[in-house]
Amino acid sequence: MGQLFKILKASVWLLLSAALMVQTANADSPQYPPDDEAWDGTSYRALLQRVEDRGLALPTLSNAATKKVFERMVNTDNIPLRMGLNRELSITIRFQRLDSALDPIHKLTVLYSIETQKGKPYARELASLLVYETKVSAALLDLSEPYLSTLTTDKRYEVHVAYLDQVRTGARQFYSGLVYGATDSGRYSKSDSLKMIKGALAALPSYHPILTDQDRQDLTQKLTEEISVTSDQQMKTAMTELRDTLKHRRIPT
Repeated sequence: MGQLFKILKASVWLLLSAALMVQTANADSPQYPPDDEAWDGTSYRALLQRVEDRGLALPTLSNAATKKVFERMVNTDNIPLRMGLNRELSITIRFQRLDSALDPIHKLTVLYSIETQKGKPYARELASLLVYETKVSAALLDLSEPYLSTLTTDKRYEVHVAYLDQVRTGARQFYSGLVYGATDSGRYSKSDSLKMIKGALAALPSYHPILTDQDRQDLTQKLTEEISVTSDQQMKTAMTELRDTLKHRRIPT
């Protein structure tokens, strides 16, 4: 009986030791932000830091273990857009929520772009992120002038003006990246291209005021070139609508 007790005691200690080892390994391994909660800027920054510094894999739609994480990344119910579009909140809070999230979202988009260029099958994720980034940026653009008007008596007013100029420059680059992506039939599927065109049209009212004449010329030329070579009538129609809306500064209906 005493020998049996010793064996059982040893087994319990082994199980406890194994459990502690698993807990330690889990604590040391980088984890994704929860996919069942709305993300804020801190969530995007946490994911970015864990990918860049701790080797966490970028979440993908093809991986069952990370599919829900990626879907959460581009969920329009996340806090930046939910609060940024809420007119019942103050301009300052709405602007700050969007602004805090946009930089890490963009940096994550760049990481997906780099991996896609290396040949990784991340084009579907990249297309969704380009659309999402443009949407967040559009909401921020819509608030930039109202936000600036709240700072007219601030001693650092000129600093804020300079910062918002940077925001607009970045936004122009985001929009151009989205449109160029929509014309890259070698990288993106038809459904992804149509998604990007739809996103570009939806966001265009926010970008019309900041796009330069050169921006419009470059983008319409790129779209015209792709329209002339595609044989897909649905793509041709969608790109023509985007090109003409851009060129003539129309508001999409």
